[in-house]
Amino acid sequence: MKEKNDLYIEHLKGMVQIPTVSSADPDKTRVDDFKALHAYLEKAYPLVHQHLEKEVWGKAALVFHWKGTGKSKNLPLLLIAHQDVVPEGDHAMWKYPPFSGHVDEEGIMWGRGTTDCKCHIQAELDAVEQLLSEGFTPSCDIYLAFGYNEEIMGGPGAACQIVADEFKARGIQFGMVIDEGPGVSMVDGVPVAIIRTCEKGYADHEFYVDDKGGHAAMPPEHNALGKLGEAMWTLEENPMPLKLCAPVIEMMKAQADSTPGRLGELYRDPEANWEELKELCAKTPSLNTYVRTTTTPTMAKGSDQANILPEHASIVTNSRLLPGDTLDDLMAHFKAVLPDYVGVRLIKGHNAPKISSTESVGYRLICKITEDLNPGVKFVPAMVYGGTDSRYYCDLTPTDSVYRYGGGIQSPRSGGAHAVNEHIDATTLYGEVEFFVRVCREYGDAE
Repeated sequence: MKEKNDLYIEHLKGMVQIPTVSSADPDKTRVDDFKALHAYLEKAYPLVHQHLEKEVWGKAALVFHWKGTGKSKNLPLLLIAHQDVVPEGDHAMWKYPPFSGHVDEEGIMWGRGTTDCKCHIQAELDAVEQLLSEGFTPSCDIYLAFGYNEEIMGGPGAACQIVADEFKARGIQFGMVIDEGPGVSMVDGVPVAIIRTCEKGYADHEFYVDDKGGHAAMPPEHNALGKLGEAMWTLEENPMPLKLCAPVIEMMKAQADSTPGRLGELYRDPEANWEELKELCAKTPSLNTYVRTTTTPTMAKGSDQANILPEHASIVTNSRLLPGDTLDDLMAHFKAVLPDYVGVRLIKGHNAPKISSTESVGYRLICKITEDLNPGVKFVPAMVYGGTDSRYYCDLTPTDSVYRYGGGIQSPRSGGAHAVNEHIDATTLYGEVEFFVRVCREYGDAE
């Protein structure tokens, strides 16, 4: 196992050393960096490139097709992850250079993308490479798709929208999709697998107030920026209502035994205990996000100079929508809460995608494999409060089997996604590879 894990470390290190940073401006996408990553993958995974059909869609989306024997009745399997990473920030704040992939004496690999999410690309490709080396051919088709702008929520020219549209044009549907997500972690000595079955929607809005402006030495009682600030305070004081949705109810019930104190008691029957539970959730951001569509201001703009009153002031907010709440619901809420002089427009956004089943063939297979690898494991279906590329493939998966789950060991020594000093416990990489080996080998026969 160590020999294999050493190879996985080298593969992940090679990926991390290539700075595939996504840009909100599609014209600023450094395509050459993604091409360098593609060239590295071709070198690191010769069997994948020899036996699977590879195509590049859009600017740099990688799509692999592993043709099966056709003996399985199941629709194809799709494994996905994203090539892009967020900007690295201040290099001086990093313990080791952010694109070094340095592995320290304790087996920790440092670098941007180690956890989010080049480790998933590495695990999926290493699993396929291993199976090919054993002469294995799946009984149904398997696809791998790696986008390049997940970290900006797709934006203009969303890579996985391009990929999903091409799949649709070719008449390809999937029986199960697995995207980036957590794996198995130890909680009070018990292995716990968090399988994310859904995610929240996303929206950026601009709120604005127009005024006559003028010299800052003769200000009015309230200028455009002051009025807008008051409006944002009003918005914070009047959030969207708290509500329980089905996947959160499932999650709470699954976590009841491992949640200490009164909260664990409430989790045993969230609906019956809702009045008390929602008071606790409203006061705790980590809980509030699961029971409310959230909105928070993140960017502000007034005038271009300190002594000029703003003629146009604007604030951008970020919202995460619960399944069941829509962009129209959110806009109606804004207009009901805010005064008429505040304008609002949607910059970009999407509703929450479909909730996946915990009764499907795919979900049962994930649980079976995870149980085999981690005897005594407890399963927690959960919701992603952020967003992933998996949403683009929900409508192509008629089995409602789109899951965000890594399957490997979730080490407490890994962390720092999106922060400086992002790092991963490289000694545990074999676990996720083993999971995907089993998925690829067994999916075609699952029923």
